[in-house]
Parts: sequence; C-alpha cells; structure tokens
Amino acid sequence: MNIEQLAYIVEVAHTQSLAEAAKTLNVSQSALSQAISRLEVELQVKLFNRNRTGARTTREGDIIVEKARLALQAIQGIKDEAYNLLHHTKDLLQISMIPGLTGPLMETYLGFKRSQSSLKIEVTEQGSKEIIDSVRNEVLDTGFIAIHKRNIGLIDGLHFTPVLEGRLMVFAPKELMLLDKEQRLSIDILKEQLFVLYKDEHVQAFMTDFQRLHGSVEIFFQTTNMQAISHSIMELNAVTIGHDVSALFDANYDANKLQAVPIDFVDAGFRFGWVRLSGCKLSQEAERFILELSALLKQQSARYSAT
Repeated sequence: MNIEQLAYIVEVAHTQSLAEAAKTLNVSQSALSQAISRLEVELQVKLFNRNRTGARTTREGDIIVEKARLALQAIQGIKDEAYNLLHHTKDLLQISMIPGLTGPLMETYLGFKRSQSSLKIEVTEQGSKEIIDSVRNEVLDTGFIAIHKRNIGLIDGLHFTPVLEGRLMVFAPKELMLLDKEQRLSIDILKEQLFVLYKDEHVQAFMTDFQRLHGSVEIFFQTTNMQAISHSIMELNAVTIGHDVSALFDANYDANKLQAVPIDFVDAGFRFGWVRLSGCKLSQEAERFILELSALLKQQSARYSAT
C-alpha cells in the first residue's frame, strides 16, 4: 500500500468513474485499474463494483475509502507543518495594516498569548499601496488593505479576502460647518478649509481629482502619524480625509469632538480585507489569528453601525 493508491481510490470513489478519475489524476486508465486491483489483493477486500457505467464503492469499500481520505489529510498536515518549520511561519507572522486598526489587532493577539499560543507577530502600519508592494516582494506574509474598484489592478496575481466595506469621509472639528442647506457636504465650503492629510494613495488620489475639478486647496502637511493629524485638526481647526473603517477603531478619534461627513459627490466606496501571495501558506495558528481578527473587526464594525 502506498500514498498513490490511497489517492487513487479516493478519487475513483468521488467520480464513480475510472475514466474520469484517470483524467483528474493524469494517469492512464489501465494503470489506475491495476493499482486499485493490487490494493484489493493486498487488503483482501473488494473496494469497487466495476461495470460499463462506472465504479461504485462496495460496503467495505466505503469504510476503506473514508480511512484513506483521513490518512491523506493527515499526510498533507505533515507536509504543511514541515513547510511551516522550514519557513519559520509557525512562530512568526509578519503583518501590516492600514492606520487605525492596531487596537483590534492587539486585542486579538493578547487573547492568543493568554491561551499560550506560540504565535509571534511583527506589525507595521502602512498605506495600502505600500502593503501590496511588501506582500508582492515577500517582505510581509499578509496585510489588511483598502481597495477601490478603480485600483483593483493593483492586486492582480494576489489573493484578496474581503472583510468589510467602507468609504472615504471628511473628518473635522464638530463646530466646523461643512454642510449646505440640504445637509450635504458642500464642495465650496470644503475647498476653503485647511487640510492635514494622511500620506495614503487613496487620499492622494482623491485630493488630486478634487483639486483638478474644483481648484487648489491649502494642504498644511502630510504625514503617516495619525496622532499628529488628530491633534492638528483640533488645534488648527483643520480637516482631513480618511477611511471610515480606520476611524472606527482609532483610539485618537474622539466622537465628542470630531464629526465624520460622508463624501457623496464621488464614488468613495472601498472594500477592506486581507491580501497575500496566491498559494502563500501560513501556519494553522497564523490562519486562526487572521480569522479571529477578521471576526472581531466585523463584530465591532456592526456594533458601531447600529449605534
């Protein structure tokens, strides 16, 4: 008995056809038939009833095929674990996220450490384009990004798992009047404001389009420091452009002092989620961490939306 024979009987049981199974397995039908016959002789058990219409497992064959399926899963688990050990993925997950999401990330990770998980993480905060480039160049294992449909080409060849949907917003002090008579964001009022901006390709693209269509604006500074932006908004009575999803989880965002105004004069919708190289294998602990963090983001986002 060998692994190849186990794979053969599992596939034949699935397709109920030697011909179809041979195509999938890329072997000749005669070679497949002979391999199964040798296994039946070795086990002294008839696994399939074969006829012109196909191959159906016998009662005994059902039991053996299920055992074979479990054995193949266990063998794959050994291969995955060997890969993890070779690439050090068991102990270390290199990850980056767009601004404002470190709170849920640390909450999830502390829960892992309390449960004695061996997972270690290296976390950075970057713009989506930088994250995509780092993943593509194998500097990162995975990253949480925002992507607009017009920029979908940026993730060609990568695997993207969406988690949330959101949009760009204008953030400003509550006392700053930005709405017109219809209680919508006023372009004329917005263009007269002082801007402090996060250095992000989506924000930069919005500002480029906005100035091209409506004239230049005063940009005081651009930075990747969210705390500096929050402080400047209040001290300078300035505005910034950012993702609503980031603001939901940003400890520096004070809903009592700041207002978030939807940008409704352009398509400002985004999808937020995980990007990684296609075929990238993470350890089981790393995969579990990503799933639990995603669930927490969804849960907290839904709670904020309901309030």
